[in-house]
Amino acid sequence: MPGETITIQAGQCGNQVGLQYWQQLASEHGINKDGTPTPYPQPQSHNGSFPDSQPDSQDSNSGNTTSSKRLYREDHPELFFTFSDSNTYTPRSVLIDLEPSVVTKALSTLPMLNPRSTHVSDHGNGAANNWSNGYKYGSEHIESILNLLDKEADKCDNLSQFQLFHSVAGGTGSGCGSKILEVLQDRYTSKKIITTNSIFPSNEKTSDVVVQPYNSLLTLQRLIEFSNATFVFHNDALNTIENTVFSQRGSLQDQRLSDATSFQGTNKLIAFVSASVSNPMRFPGYMYSSIESIVSSLVPTPDLKFLTTSVAPFSTQSHHNYINEYDMFLELSDDRYKTSGCVSTTSSSLASSSEIAYISLMNYLISGSKLDRNEIRKGILKVQARTNYVPWTSRSVGVVHGKKSPFVKDTNLEGIQISNNTSIIDVFNRILRQYDLLVKRKAYLSTYTEDNSAEELERVVDMFSECKESVVRVIDEYSASRGVNYLEDDDVEMDI
Repeated sequence: MPGETITIQAGQCGNQVGLQYWQQLASEHGINKDGTPTPYPQPQSHNGSFPDSQPDSQDSNSGNTTSSKRLYREDHPELFFTFSDSNTYTPRSVLIDLEPSVVTKALSTLPMLNPRSTHVSDHGNGAANNWSNGYKYGSEHIESILNLLDKEADKCDNLSQFQLFHSVAGGTGSGCGSKILEVLQDRYTSKKIITTNSIFPSNEKTSDVVVQPYNSLLTLQRLIEFSNATFVFHNDALNTIENTVFSQRGSLQDQRLSDATSFQGTNKLIAFVSASVSNPMRFPGYMYSSIESIVSSLVPTPDLKFLTTSVAPFSTQSHHNYINEYDMFLELSDDRYKTSGCVSTTSSSLASSSEIAYISLMNYLISGSKLDRNEIRKGILKVQARTNYVPWTSRSVGVVHGKKSPFVKDTNLEGIQISNNTSIIDVFNRILRQYDLLVKRKAYLSTYTEDNSAEELERVVDMFSECKESVVRVIDEYSASRGVNYLEDDDVEMDI
């Protein structure tokens, strides 16, 4: 059986996305805002959505309400929620921020969240969008934060994963989040997987944080060193996807789409993708039923671990209500729906650029009914023919048959794609270019120092240089992965 996941939400961005994430999971498992469960639909009343499932015969003989409700369930919400003796579900999450407004809103919006699993600064001043402030605060209060994480870990029977929601460019999510990653790696990494859902900043023309290149570089070094897999979400790409999906929405005659079945804002896009990644664990099938099996299929070496996702959210749109399996493969390979922000130079579907090579590729097809294997086979062949793979990997396309929640009335096909590809080079190079523009003028360096002494400035510059070297190393690693002899290179560390 797959193990439990503890979710860490750090900073304003991390907690805003985390709120949408828990609302998404709660809706899929029929959990009300206060944590009380809705009776699980029986297979015969669900029009055959789960044809292989059978009601548990022992359930009618059970006099225990708690065990009865658990026996009736065919999903596994307990992997992400704690189920109490009072028959309520509580998210396995820890909320962290330096100012209280977002955490307070999350607790009031979703009462199932445990207020005792939150950490908010007594001063409530925030980190002022400065990585150093967040990192310093995290270092000073790490014991308090660890106590919260340990309490959540003690509630788990088989803890498998820590996942972090955060921004790489702000203060708390980047700085405090970096400190948490360091401690988790030292405390748990020999047995637990650490994944991050990392939101990368908009470009320099639209950002309101002038030091975001510094913050991003400092955070990237920690992601490189301490995470097992990082899912990259780029604000510019998310905004583009949202605009593309809803560009015609104002002209639609049918405006009766509910919040539960439509995407409204980039946070819901991230929440949908992140929740979908865990679908085969929460609604188990015969493959990819653990986070270990998913990560090992996508991440071949410790440095090649920055993952790009795509989303095809058209099944919720009244003007495009159904896509078959073959069409879904085409949609998921369309550059317009990639969340990394860097795509191939052509906009046509499934077109690939010689500059971008794929290391691994996995498509999730989430359906409330059986899938058409012939359409899937056609889709795999099309993707294999038109995708530029690195020469040393197999041209395989992983396919996950995700199950639609019986609590979701919409049974239309939905999907996401997870890929490991060399487009991350452009994401990193963009951050380095912005960093170089600032550091060559020594702009804003004093905000990262204890004082304005020459020694302190030199220390900060050395710190940034070390971080840049780590990022350049990963860029070089992804560049080298294009070569046919990549796995035979003596310089490549294969210590996984």
